[in-house]
Amino acid sequence: MVPPLLDNLARFALSISAQVVVLAVLSVGVAVVAAQSEPILVLAILASYFATAVLVASLAAPEMAFAVVLIGIFVALMMQFTAVERRQLRRGWAHLAMPRPFRVLIVLVVLWLAWSLNLFARPLDASRVASVWLAASAAAALTTSTDPFKVGTALLMVLAASLLYYATSTSEASLFVLAVIAIACFAVSLAASHLALLPPPSRPDDA
Repeated sequence: MVPPLLDNLARFALSISAQVVVLAVLSVGVAVVAAQSEPILVLAILASYFATAVLVASLAAPEMAFAVVLIGIFVALMMQFTAVERRQLRRGWAHLAMPRPFRVLIVLVVLWLAWSLNLFARPLDASRVASVWLAASAAAALTTSTDPFKVGTALLMVLAASLLYYATSTSEASLFVLAVIAIACFAVSLAASHLALLPPPSRPDDA
């Protein structure tokens, strides 16, 4: 069953242009920085790992791309279950977040930095643009929110960028390195899920 899935994944990756993947990654980065909605953040996680898998399948090994898809599905499901439980328990606590105009400004600054580094030069290096943009937008998200759910989303995007960089920058794929990154993804999703369901510490004036 797995070989046909790998063949289908490889054909699907080759049928998608690099520009489409880059546009999807750019949209994911903007969503992670600007959005506060948990469903949007979960979709951003899933889209980032699927985009990573498409690039890995087209540039490296379909087997590694299939593993990336499985990792993305697992962490997205974990974060989705956390989001549902948060809503059921009515624990949508307000965490410190920067105003929306400031988050939009951060997105524009990151876009300008990416442009100044000539990341969008022709010919388009989709893997380079995707890995740098995922890492940069995740770093911007980490500076604009203290919500554990969003912080976990940003860290998972950093790990997706690490997977992409490793898979497309080395000649041989090491199962050990892939396993380490996968374990890190699972650990981050579990830790973020646990912390997202905890109430924020009470302030002295609330006593």
